[in-house]
Amino acid sequence: MLSLNKKTDYGLQLMIVLAKDYKKGPISLRKIAKENKFSFKFLEQAAFLLKVTDLVDSKEGKGGGYFLTKSPGKISMETIIEALEGPVGFSHCIGCPKVGLCSPKNMWDEVENQVKKTIRGKTLKDLVK
Repeated sequence: MLSLNKKTDYGLQLMIVLAKDYKKGPISLRKIAKENKFSFKFLEQAAFLLKVTDLVDSKEGKGGGYFLTKSPGKISMETIIEALEGPVGFSHCIGCPKVGLCSPKNMWDEVENQVKKTIRGKTLKDLVK
């Protein structure tokens, strides 16, 4: 089964919330966590990764919170997922001694390329619609 971890799910949800309120000012993580019934700790970890990769920024103090650094239409799903998960791809062949003899390898490469193409072609704006 292919799946994203919980932190990535929280990060995607955070990005969607911020995209919906793009250019309306910072939003508190506590407020987002409370309104969406998210674990504040997980949300904070996801926000940290998104900030390190310059997808979001934050403002401290009264009226502070998190906000997008670019418009939602300029942030690809691939960029978000890679910020939260690392490089997108299947690790099915890494370290495998049969990599040159494996018949399913081509199929997995094709699946990986299609996944990358799909998430590269989708933006945060597409998720907000």
